[in-house]
Amino acid sequence: MGIIDRIILSIYTLLLAFLSFAVILLSLRLIPLELAGTSLAYIYGQWEASLVGFVFFLVSIRLLLAGLRSRKAKDAIVHHNDMGDVHISLDAVENLVEKVARHIRGVRGVKVKVTLSGQGVTVRLKAVVSPESHVPSVAGEIQKRIHEYIKNTVGVELTDVQVMVENISNDFKAKQRVE
Repeated sequence: MGIIDRIILSIYTLLLAFLSFAVILLSLRLIPLELAGTSLAYIYGQWEASLVGFVFFLVSIRLLLAGLRSRKAKDAIVHHNDMGDVHISLDAVENLVEKVARHIRGVRGVKVKVTLSGQGVTVRLKAVVSPESHVPSVAGEIQKRIHEYIKNTVGVELTDVQVMVENISNDFKAKQRVE
């Protein structure tokens, strides 16, 4: 479920909670029946009310379909051997790439995206590099080490390792002392 669906679901849930609370108050006779009757009589024949109802109907259908949509298995790299198949998730490969990139001298931070295409596995990496390092050398080192590490660890040749230096930063994260 995407972020838009989650936002819609949150708003929808709050509105339904409010409506449920109103029904509870009405059933316990804490709200006069005349108030509910006049409220319903007010929306009778109003096109705005039908528009709100139609929007709620569409949101209900969208959320229903989002919930029923088949859960697509995460993309994975599959190795076949005598004992069966071994599936390595792309999230695991992303973690390996991040680990390798963070240990390269001059790299302050990384964001990794690994995709599986028809040609093979592609790694896209956004890096923050220290200002005292030679950026093309650091980028080349990142590409070389990631390519070698993934080949040796996962057993897959990477088709492409794209490095984008997003920022050159001098910020150090201050380590807190434990006394």
